[in-house]
Amino acid sequence: MSKDPVVQFGVFYALLFPVFGLVPSPTNVSVVCHNFVNVLYWNYSNPTEQLKFSVKVKPYVSDSQTADTYQTYLDISSYSRDVGDDYIVFVTAHDGQEKSESVSITFTYSQDFFEEKKQKCSLDFPAVNTSVHKNVIEVSFQHPFFLHQQDILKEKFMYTVTHDEQKVLYICFVEEKLCTAKIHLNESTAGQCVELKFEGKIAGIPSYTYRNVCVPQQMPETDKTGLIAAVLGGGTIVLFIIIGFVWLLWKKWSKIPKMPQSLWKDIPRQSHTILVSQPEQTTVSSLTSHGHKPLLTDASPPISPTEEDCKENTTLDMDLSEESEEDVNCDDFEGFGFSSDYDSPKFLQEMSPGDNTEGYGPRPAVI
Repeated sequence: MSKDPVVQFGVFYALLFPVFGLVPSPTNVSVVCHNFVNVLYWNYSNPTEQLKFSVKVKPYVSDSQTADTYQTYLDISSYSRDVGDDYIVFVTAHDGQEKSESVSITFTYSQDFFEEKKQKCSLDFPAVNTSVHKNVIEVSFQHPFFLHQQDILKEKFMYTVTHDEQKVLYICFVEEKLCTAKIHLNESTAGQCVELKFEGKIAGIPSYTYRNVCVPQQMPETDKTGLIAAVLGGGTIVLFIIIGFVWLLWKKWSKIPKMPQSLWKDIPRQSHTILVSQPEQTTVSSLTSHGHKPLLTDASPPISPTEEDCKENTTLDMDLSEESEEDVNCDDFEGFGFSSDYDSPKFLQEMSPGDNTEGYGPRPAVI
């Protein structure tokens, strides 16, 4: 063996540190931590077949944990469950028996462990619901605990709403479940869209979001007093017209003479008697003789209508149970019209020697 001190020192150094300096270290190590999902990323420029990476997660409070991977990223959410803790992550490259120097990065959700070089994690701000009422925007959203279901979030949520360079602070407790806010607008914002910035902090964990809200154009309010008065006046006029029309109908109806109640009782009975006791018309044929003019023709004067009415009334009086105050006397009608010769007795009339015929009327004087 060479006794050169330089050579001996080089051999001793190689035997003492065989795994360091020969394998390149990972580069660009970063952590993406959002909504309690934490993923570690890095780059490596000299990959080999036996290359693997070792990741060591060391919390500030609890014990450290180690995991190996052949990829250039690793989800370390299960190794960093305590969101209130501070973490240091080491990444080392292994190529067979050789390994590189470790590269580290720190991250935390809580702003209580504040350092310039630490990776700051964040949470999504809860979904914001907005509604516009005239010149006021009403805002509501869930408490962050009900969104992420982490026990560390069971405390008050402090948030601010910024609009038109004005920031207003609000506080929401987990017992309230729903957080609200009201943003008052200027009248000049009508018909325009405004931007609202929400910034919150809970358990030292920041969150933020933006929201654009469009304010509709307000229609000018009209005085409805005139419209109401017109409707009431028109309704009153129509009501008076209806009342007047009903009054006129009642007045005309009251002028119609009422039929006595006794006539209402007699009309159905009289109609029935007239239909039943209608007298039959007797047809009398003409009596003629050969070579002579007939003594009786159809030109005989009929019974006067007044006499017929008297007979019909007499028949009705016989059928009706009620008696009229004055009796009808048909003898008064004998002087009107002509009496029929058929009511006279028959007699034998000599028309010519040897030619006799029967006739009606007064018997001629016997010579």
